[in-house]
Amino acid sequence: MPSGKLWHILGLCLLSGDVPPPLKRFKVSISGTRVEVTCPEDPDSEQIKWERNGVQLTDQQEEHLLLDNFSEMEHSGHYTCYRGNSNNRNYLYLKARVCENCMEVDVMAVAGIIVADICVTLGLLLLVYYWSKNRKAKAKPMTRGPIRKGQRELYAGLNQRGV
Repeated sequence: MPSGKLWHILGLCLLSGDVPPPLKRFKVSISGTRVEVTCPEDPDSEQIKWERNGVQLTDQQEEHLLLDNFSEMEHSGHYTCYRGNSNNRNYLYLKARVCENCMEVDVMAVAGIIVADICVTLGLLLLVYYWSKNRKAKAKPMTRGPIRKGQRELYAGLNQRGV
């Protein structure tokens, strides 16, 4: 068999191979103290079952697992979701920190606040600099009179230098 045909047959064999589907990912949404985990399984006629640390969660049989009043110590762990009696299981390790009054801030909003703060600070700095530069001293320098006779001995030692 010519080598050119061998390469064509080899190429066709490689192209006809079974390619595994891309991995599906969990979706996790956190809002306040509520955590919502979405199973990557397609919700068909069969119910989706959830497990946490190997123990089945009997009250959750939908695509979305809702964890209200999430506690890092109580609810963190290995989560598994699967459809019915399927052996195809999806695993997720969940450890999240939540707070009641948290607010999600966009990165661009934070950058805008920082730039605005720097501009205001530099503006105030220039304003104070020019205001203090143009301000003249109002008080005249004090002139000291001659040292009195009784104080001469007190100040006499200040002019001598120690050796």
